[in-house]
Amino acid sequence: MDPRLAYWTLALLNMLCVVGFAAAGVRAVRAGDTPRHRRCMLTAATLVVLFVVSYVAKLAMLGREALATWGTLSIWVLRIHELCVLTMVLGGVVALSRAPRLRGSRNFTRRPEDPPAPAASVRWHRGAGRTAVWAAALGLLLAACVLAGMYRRAAWL
Repeated sequence: MDPRLAYWTLALLNMLCVVGFAAAGVRAVRAGDTPRHRRCMLTAATLVVLFVVSYVAKLAMLGREALATWGTLSIWVLRIHELCVLTMVLGGVVALSRAPRLRGSRNFTRRPEDPPAPAASVRWHRGAGRTAVWAAALGLLLAACVLAGMYRRAAWL
């Protein structure tokens, strides 16, 4: 198997795990389990960071893909996927940056004696988090399409 194809196959599995942990985090916070929500989201964020590090290593060792051999539709799908990943990262960074303002609040601890979180922080965290999760899910779907095209060009499909 081509090393680039193997790399992108593992990257797709990584993205599947990112989306899985993010979905579990959303379910946890809806159930009121904020510590589990935090663990799931930090795990998803760690997987994203590990991907970025691996991508830099992949560029150094294997170089870029030969997009000249790709069709126009495949390149458009790739570019939209990259936009989804960028949106996911930016949304995740904003959500993560707002999280410390929520940790000592009753929104996180569920203890009535703790102060409520600032409403603006809650709105920003929730909105950015939703944006990141939806972008990750769409990014996963498009990544599968990109990888299918790579397999097809390599005559594996």
